[in-house]
Amino acid sequence: MTLELAAIIFLVLSLCVSAPLRLCVEFLAKMLFWIKCTLLFNAETQRRRDAENIQQQFLFLFFLLASCQNSEQSTSSSHTRCDPIDRLHTDHGLHLPAIKPATQQPYPWQTEGVGQLRAIQKDYFRCKGSNLHPPHIVLQDGKETGRFYDCAGAEKHSLPVVNGKEFIYPILLELLSEIQKQTGLPVIITSGHRCPAHNAYLDPRIKAQSSKHMIGAEVDFYVQDMQETPEKVIQIIFNFYNSQARYQGKKEYQTFSRFEKETDVVVAPWLNKEIFIKLHSKTEGRNFDNRHPYPYISIQVRFDREKNERVVFTPQQAQQFLRK
Repeated sequence: MTLELAAIIFLVLSLCVSAPLRLCVEFLAKMLFWIKCTLLFNAETQRRRDAENIQQQFLFLFFLLASCQNSEQSTSSSHTRCDPIDRLHTDHGLHLPAIKPATQQPYPWQTEGVGQLRAIQKDYFRCKGSNLHPPHIVLQDGKETGRFYDCAGAEKHSLPVVNGKEFIYPILLELLSEIQKQTGLPVIITSGHRCPAHNAYLDPRIKAQSSKHMIGAEVDFYVQDMQETPEKVIQIIFNFYNSQARYQGKKEYQTFSRFEKETDVVVAPWLNKEIFIKLHSKTEGRNFDNRHPYPYISIQVRFDREKNERVVFTPQQAQQFLRK
């Protein structure tokens, strides 16, 4: 039943009832008309709002599409440029060199090596002392005559320092690198630099206290997989002096003689002006650095070509290293 029909029914009823009840019925009929008018007004207002919203959305989309089209046209037109050609096809404004493939340059810490073997560097000569080594006790007639303790090794001190830099005689680095190059096998340095404490721990004899190990002028080594043929390694050293241009015509470098005086090895050492080579058998020259069961080679530097002077050990030189 609609609100209009209900209002008419209430008006008809008001004619058939008593006066007090008639007032109530007329009031209800007027309320129904008022509610109807309110609903119609609200519906009209909502319809107008919906129409305005649709119109606003349409205008927004219209201006959005129009602005995109204008932006595309302005962008394309702003990049369009036409200049007359005023040069020949052979003319060049910039002369660029031809592109050539470049090789990777080595990093500062990389040096020339052979295959997977890096060239021998002075870091390989660091002292092998350790405070974990037991004390070296010297006995004479069953009585203790001396007790020597090892140093703490490379963690506590540097290599010999010359002119403010760590130093190993360059000829030792060059010779060991040449051996690796010719054999393709790694050189195992068993004893390089020794600080005075480590040197005394290895060999407490008085004559050993002038070892050139303490000034970076001596090295003990063997070649892996050539432990039983050290003579072939020594021959590589001889060939090095005969092949290097700087030694050509200098017999004092190219000729090796045998050292005939008494030594602590059976095989007579070899020497030229620059180096002294000693071959230790399996039972000779054993100490904490050389506890392996192989023969090994020692090379001492006798002459410094750069300074043009003999290499002589002094206690002052042996103390020239940094403590950490």
